[in-house]
Amino acid sequence: MNNWIIITPEGITKSPNDTFYENFQVLGFVTATTKEAALVKLKENYSYINGSGFDEVWIYQLRFSNPNITYLGIEQEEDEFEDDFEREMVHKITCILEENCYTDITYDYFEEDSYFFEAYSDAFQEVRVDVKDETIEVYDRYIAEKHFVHFGDIKL
Repeated sequence: MNNWIIITPEGITKSPNDTFYENFQVLGFVTATTKEAALVKLKENYSYINGSGFDEVWIYQLRFSNPNITYLGIEQEEDEFEDDFEREMVHKITCILEENCYTDITYDYFEEDSYFFEAYSDAFQEVRVDVKDETIEVYDRYIAEKHFVHFGDIKL
């Protein structure tokens, strides 16, 4: 079995500074034996694509299942945390996520009792971690999905 990424040149992206760019869109990641089987699996696994208007797709076999992530060198503020408690919680949660097979974890923001991250497990995902007393509830979702799915409860 091979890992495949399927993309389309038909689409636009809104950048973080609200500028729109025509570019390629990732339609999905699948595991299949051939590129023809990968296309069939794409339509099965990502049913929202059917009728979406995307027509032209490019199918690439991936040599590695985890991407090499790097940054464009954009200047970031040194301290992204509101206080020491947030910094400590993010560190603890990051360690727990790493122990549960998430990689390339990036902390996004905190809202009420939820911490939001981006990470990889089998694909690029958004991760929400809810803190409840001495337990954290981990929820993740693939970028193309609408809702978070409960991954599990873990002791802090």
